Amino acid sequence: MKKKILLTAVAAMALVGPFAVSTASAQQNLLQQAQYQNPNQQARNHDQRDNAGRDDHRDRREAWRDENRDSRWDADRHNGYYQDGRWTYGPPSADRYGRANFELGYRPWAEGQSLGAYYLNRFEQVDYRRMQLRRPGRGQHWVRDDRGDYLLVNRSGRIVRVVISGNEPRDRRQYWRDTRDNTRWDDHRHNGYYRNNQWTFGPPPSGYDRNDVVFGYQPWQRGERLGYYQTRYQEVDYRSDRRLRAPPRGYHWVRNDSGDLLLAAIAGGLITQVILSTTR
Repeated sequence: MKKKILLTAVAAMALVGPFAVSTASAQQNLLQQAQYQNPNQQARNHDQRDNAGRDDHRDRREAWRDENRDSRWDADRHNGYYQDGRWTYGPPSADRYGRANFELGYRPWAEGQSLGAYYLNRFEQVDYRRMQLRRPGRGQHWVRDDRGDYLLVNRSGRIVRVVISGNEPRDRRQYWRDTRDNTRWDDHRHNGYYRNNQWTFGPPPSGYDRNDVVFGYQPWQRGERLGYYQTRYQEVDYRSDRRLRAPPRGYHWVRNDSGDLLLAAIAGGLITQVILSTTR
């Protein structure tokens, strides 16, 4: 009986052995394939991982709520709080924590809002001439918030105008990449492309391999050049919009496809000011 059991065990090991070797070989082959993968494919995989992480990233100027019940005020992340669905700018009092329907969060500044007591003297005042901003009216002045945007406020702290700065990498409209392989260029959806993980405004040249190019969208910022869009954006008469100042010599106002207003050089397309549309 013991001899039969021993022979059975040896036979089973002989059958299992090849399968184990095959599995190990398959794993080794997969490892070698990943190691010697085409650089373009590696870049695309890297982009996909970046996109997956970017999907969860909240824009610094996009309204959001901090759903972590243990969160405490952080001036670098929050600028107010929700209580029973009502928003208030500035830090909450200590007795707010732990209450029902209480959440810290962030909301972008908008025209008509008030800075409130907390932010009224907290934001840095700036020289409108140096920053190429419109001359403030009587009783008004420009300040810069902690994310680099410019706010024109009156004596009581009411916001008259908001100008998005180019100092921060993102505005309330997210960067995104269109990773579908069958995507075709669409002026209404894209305004540039990624190649070798570098961004260029406008459609790619026809000679580029489509597998190396990813269409996408990036918001305009100060210091960038219109390039491809220099003659495609509609020119705007500054007198038709109360938010606009007379452009300096050699500059003009244009409106992009999203309704944002850009002050750009007529000759080189250099953008010196961006005003986001309020219709979105």
